[in-house]
Amino acid sequence: MDTGLAGKTVLITGATRNHGRTSAVMFAQEGANLLLCTRQSKDRLDETARMCSEYGVRAVTQLCDVTDEGQIESLVRTGLDEFGSIDVVVNNAGWRARGSLLDISTDLWNEAIAVNVHAPFLMAKAIIPGMKERRWGRIINYSGIAPFRGASGQGTLKLANEGLTRAIATEYGKYNITANCIGPGSIAVERTPGQESGGESDSAMAGVPIPRQGTVEECSAMVVFLASEQARYITGQTYLVNGGAHYL
Repeated sequence: MDTGLAGKTVLITGATRNHGRTSAVMFAQEGANLLLCTRQSKDRLDETARMCSEYGVRAVTQLCDVTDEGQIESLVRTGLDEFGSIDVVVNNAGWRARGSLLDISTDLWNEAIAVNVHAPFLMAKAIIPGMKERRWGRIINYSGIAPFRGASGQGTLKLANEGLTRAIATEYGKYNITANCIGPGSIAVERTPGQESGGESDSAMAGVPIPRQGTVEECSAMVVFLASEQARYITGQTYLVNGGAHYL
């Protein structure tokens, strides 16, 4: 299948590991150039770039706090200077606010809002004008299963992200710009200390028709498809990559 991504430029936030790194490599395999960022861990970011360059594409890296409008604007300028356009944005960077409503601190709540909601908003404002001019663009955000399970922190924040995604889809579809969400279920990933999940426990797998954790490759395959020419009539949707689990 020709995805039509060869020669396109893909911006991926949080590209040092897991979903971000795997998506970067899979886009490189399709012939896309990469603009990769993270807030810290420049060495790991450059390692992702080296993995991508093995497929004959260019990969540019830059540290960027995606909650800072000035830093996002600097990142976008770098992409335009290096590649001439930014065609696909994958807002992969995230921060979890786990716990019940009374347990989540205000500081954690504000930090999670900044990364999960404010950052995709700022990125869209910086990126969409160029996409409108070229009349082509793909924006892919990360949601999750939390909105369907009623989690106070993650559910609220990720549902707000879905609302933003649908708004972009509605307002800019006429410019051939699509916006969609990926909702990973239980996925085997490297976690930040203190943000570990239950993993592949019996309770975590209960009710999952495919009774195992998913892989970042399985999620990234959906990301690449939604960025492709084949997905040009798909927008404003959330795709759960969760082994077929259903939520009340």
